[in-house]
Amino acid sequence: MKFVLILLFVSNFVFAQVVPNYAKEKRWASQVEYGLMDGDVVWLSANKQPFMSLYTPSETNTKRAALIVHGLGVHPDWAQVIQPLRVALSEKGWHTLSVQMPVLANDKDAVEYITLLTQADNRIKSAINYLQQQGLNADAIVSHSLGSVMSAHYLDNQQHPIKYFVAIGMPDLAVKYLGKIRIPMLDLYGVDDIEVVLKSVKERAQAAKENKYYTQKKVDADHFFNDKDALLIDEVSTWLK
Repeated sequence: MKFVLILLFVSNFVFAQVVPNYAKEKRWASQVEYGLMDGDVVWLSANKQPFMSLYTPSETNTKRAALIVHGLGVHPDWAQVIQPLRVALSEKGWHTLSVQMPVLANDKDAVEYITLLTQADNRIKSAINYLQQQGLNADAIVSHSLGSVMSAHYLDNQQHPIKYFVAIGMPDLAVKYLGKIRIPMLDLYGVDDIEVVLKSVKERAQAAKENKYYTQKKVDADHFFNDKDALLIDEVSTWLK
């Protein structure tokens, strides 16, 4: 009986770890909707839960669309990396859909997000379905930091229509998901990036060695491309051409 109780406790503990912080997502959504300047809010659903995405149509006549996947604990209009890219790419021939990924409480670190990767997969699938329902091609994923781990996990484990993968500031947690990815991939990081990115540079390249379309590039920036939006936009949009 004692053993059963222990198992129940462990099971309940693990389950608690895989539930995103929906209250935090709701707060983010309220803030984003109130201050949104570009694009439209689109509510999608995965795991029987609604989540917010931001759709920004292209200024050109195109069917190309890119998913934008943010990093740890933030939202799809985050001022660093995410908002500049989702808007700028719409000016450069891409529809963009920036997706609210699962988040945890502020005191949780990146490792604890591993339990949410399957749920992240389902959100990416839902976003792709939405784009396809609009008659668009989900051609690219452009991701930042922990979002690159979530995106790599999706590409590693799911059948998908994605043709291009941009990973910005990709940390070491993504290494185990790079081996089976064969689509063109840009591994972009900064000379002043965070430690888990800089220390895994060689490991990421080694993991992706079977992908002949893999490119790794270091640029003069930090992890969040502070004061380097123009550089970020130029690097990503040029590579996507």
